[in-house]
Amino acid sequence: MRSRNRWVSVVAATAAAVLALSACGLGGNSGGGGANQVVPSGGPLKGEITYQTWSLKNDKFTPYFTALIKAFQAQHPGTKINWIDQPGDGYEAKVSSQVSSGSLPDVVNLPPEFAYQVVQAGGLLDLSKNIPTLTQDYVKSGLNAYTYPGVSGTYGLPWYLGTDVNFWNTALLQKDGLNPANLPKTFDELVAQAKIMHDKSGGRDYLMSRPPGILDIYNSGTAMMSADGKKFVFNTPAAEAIVDKYTAAFKAGYLPADVLTKSYEGNSALFVKQVVGWTTGTGNYIQGTAQTNPTLAKQIIPSPAIGTPPLYVQGISVSAKSKNLPLALAFAQFSTNNDNQVNFIKLAQGFLPGTTAAGSSPVYSKSDGTPQGDAAVIAYASLKTAVNVKPAAWTDAMDTYLAQQIALAMTGKQTSKQALDNAVAKSNQLLGP
Repeated sequence: MRSRNRWVSVVAATAAAVLALSACGLGGNSGGGGANQVVPSGGPLKGEITYQTWSLKNDKFTPYFTALIKAFQAQHPGTKINWIDQPGDGYEAKVSSQVSSGSLPDVVNLPPEFAYQVVQAGGLLDLSKNIPTLTQDYVKSGLNAYTYPGVSGTYGLPWYLGTDVNFWNTALLQKDGLNPANLPKTFDELVAQAKIMHDKSGGRDYLMSRPPGILDIYNSGTAMMSADGKKFVFNTPAAEAIVDKYTAAFKAGYLPADVLTKSYEGNSALFVKQVVGWTTGTGNYIQGTAQTNPTLAKQIIPSPAIGTPPLYVQGISVSAKSKNLPLALAFAQFSTNNDNQVNFIKLAQGFLPGTTAAGSSPVYSKSDGTPQGDAAVIAYASLKTAVNVKPAAWTDAMDTYLAQQIALAMTGKQTSKQALDNAVAKSNQLLGP
């Protein structure tokens, strides 16, 4: 989530770049923020708290939050929820300032990477100790995103989630000798079909059009970090093998020549231009494409992600320093209950609710027989196995350096082993003691 590719492209169409963030700055290393706190239960809720969201105060979302707060206050007379919303830019600095000054809002919208930094500063409530039905109410993959190596507890309620679904241009596949009824299910099958498309089109069309990254490393069966979360360890033979496979495909011409340069337009842009037969996107990708390119949309079919689907998640956390923990915890649960999440997703199209109950909705459990309906069902089903593959400690600087090293390997300037060894060494240097 620290990179701005998939998440920002989705959010720009829905919530104004909600999820872009970088990785540093909240400081502290006390660990286990609020791990032993148990919020007293019983008795009427009263008093007031502050609720903070991120770049969601606009004509589209403001009516939703106004109604949400009004409904909660009506259920609990004598309570007051003060809603504040922070701009999309500078959220990291704002949260950092709030933590250091002791003014973090009682209930706060944080992605997993930010939540981890606040936990390290001792700033978040362990929700696993305070919500008995936590694992029954929220999807497991979303909860896993808010658990961290070396820290006990769960520090966020999954609020709205995303994952990748494969999308294929059937017309382009058929033109270049591929069968849409026999889509690739593994990376090796993808490369094999990329060769067919390359050969059939005389090198004009591509099935593959992006270099490897940490998702590919993860899908090789490689752990990014040691079990205790203290160092990066992704320079394994399995990771080397996947980089080698990409390198071989690149040298054979199965990927665009500029895929490693600054002129690379990106996989999605090339898919829209119909020179690439495969891209990934959220469950409503076909619906969104129909608004801008109806001809292309009619040619698209979905399939499950190859390997482990990546998880993109935003959540709601509770400040361990709240002066009204019973009210903060109650509102956090209310704002993320199934009814409220489903209503929010109607506005934030392309995302998925983080509740288990949503799985029984026909929208996510039964396709209407259209490619768009199939994609929605595939996306929700993928949440069961989706993983937030970027470690909480992973930064933009690490990601950039890894990409540079992989590019050197793919252009023959060093081996894949050298590339990954260098990337691990640099990442651990940036990680610090």
